Amino acid sequence: MKLIDSHFHIYKSEQAGIMAQGGQSFMGFKGVFEEALPILDRGRIRKIMALAVLPVFSMRNAAMIKWSADLSFAEKRNLHLELEEKLQKRLSSYNEWLCRISREDGRIEPAIIADATIDRDYMAEEIQSRIDEFQIKALKIHPAVSGLSPAAEGYRHIFEIASDRNLTVISHGGFAGEDLEGKLCSPENFKKALTDFPNLKLVIAHLAFPHVDALLELSRKFSGLYTDVSFVLRNSPLSDDDLCRIIRDFDPERVLFGSDAPWSDPEKDADRLLSLALSEKELEMVAWKNAAELFRLE
Repeated sequence: MKLIDSHFHIYKSEQAGIMAQGGQSFMGFKGVFEEALPILDRGRIRKIMALAVLPVFSMRNAAMIKWSADLSFAEKRNLHLELEEKLQKRLSSYNEWLCRISREDGRIEPAIIADATIDRDYMAEEIQSRIDEFQIKALKIHPAVSGLSPAAEGYRHIFEIASDRNLTVISHGGFAGEDLEGKLCSPENFKKALTDFPNLKLVIAHLAFPHVDALLELSRKFSGLYTDVSFVLRNSPLSDDDLCRIIRDFDPERVLFGSDAPWSDPEKDADRLLSLALSEKELEMVAWKNAAELFRLE
């Protein structure tokens, strides 16, 4: 059975990919473009959604902590303006690069960074430019990396643009990094966006693990809510029976296959998915049909 990997991270360099994993490879992958090609060439995974993530919040804090306490207000303001311009360029450069490698290989579809801590007008122009030039279909947000709850006002314009322009928002869900309880990306923090923007299509990734029950409750109220099984297929204590129950309770037409590479091995994750005691129709929907429809893939 063919598959679409709806949650696959690609970084511009080995250094960036390793740093994103905490300084060492999680599963032997470095997270670079070249690692995706042999997986696609083997043919079982036909397409991947390449998700961009940039730790803007951490980068900003790391720069600011080096500033002297003796700086005047004017000096700090100038440094802040310079820093924000630098971060904006880094974000745009990453999005541009990901869109271009995706255009060169039709098996890759980009989900660009939409960061709520970047200037609102700049971020809006960035998204619009990628729509105009590359016809992007998805935005990637990571509230845990951004240090900002998705219920915060800073995300509102991102959800609004996505809703108006028929873009799917893919968000991290559940625990991440030092947020071991997954408070920032818990399902209840997405309720405001889903309520305020009824046309919004939102993927809360990783089954929002460990907040699976809260995610299931949210799924019953909002038909525009999707999830994926990335990372949790082989990196969680969920049994086969657990996964089948969760997929069916959520709705097999709104669950996507994903690996979360480089944190997991896409092909081994595919093996786990296809071994589940789901019907052939349910497997087809999760493996590729849902993603093909949601992201408007050929």
